[in-house]
Amino acid sequence: MGPEAAKWLAGRLPQLRQQHDANWVVVNAENSAVTGPSPMNGFGMTADIVDMLIDAGVDVVTGGNHSWDGPDVDQVFAHPRVLRPWNLNETRGQGLITVERAGSVLTVVNLLSPTAALPGMLSPVPEPLWPAWQALERSGNLRGAVLIDLHGESPWEKASFATAVDGKITALVGTHTHDPTLRGHILPKGTGYVTELGMTGRLGFTGGGFDPVHFAHEFRNEGTSELPPYELATGRLTLGAVVLSVSAAGKTTHIERLS
Repeated sequence: MGPEAAKWLAGRLPQLRQQHDANWVVVNAENSAVTGPSPMNGFGMTADIVDMLIDAGVDVVTGGNHSWDGPDVDQVFAHPRVLRPWNLNETRGQGLITVERAGSVLTVVNLLSPTAALPGMLSPVPEPLWPAWQALERSGNLRGAVLIDLHGESPWEKASFATAVDGKITALVGTHTHDPTLRGHILPKGTGYVTELGMTGRLGFTGGGFDPVHFAHEFRNEGTSELPPYELATGRLTLGAVVLSVSAAGKTTHIERLS
């Protein structure tokens, strides 16, 4: 949440990688930009932030419904390690990437649920998740361990999707709602599942690291055009992360939450 949190995370990543013996690091950065006086303050990514995260040891950067809101969209989507949601008719960028190192192979997929795409926010709207998954299965591109970042509003939808693909992927991690769920689940056929990863950023407000005044006005059907830009919270920094332990067969064997 915002460039300060991205810089803080980048500074900690080398130590975290070593401490947890991490083969791969995947970060959702769709809320890492501050775009000045725009009312979308705190949304999207910048090329500089992406470069900083990659230089710090991030292997893949994922996104969500705010991937299109930053000032450097074309440049960000052109980066070979950045994903935008796969299930959109978008010619820029990619929604799936396979990375390899020292015999370890990881495929990361970014999916966006229609529940996380507010009316009028994205055009076209995301393809429904099940047809998108069926197309992914047919593509033959799901190599090695497979991690899905499912950006969605509904915990029931995330749980249902994870259960439907149990045994076919290594793990599904939910993003979007910013408030982390405590439990990690290992499903019967070996797929790891976390409903909500949470955010890395400053606490201090409800609203997932934002001052919630905009959300309150929208909830009351009041206009927001006269409000100042979204403001980030000013409390203490928190880390939203999990460590997934994966077997040679691509099954999740353990999930540890970092906070």
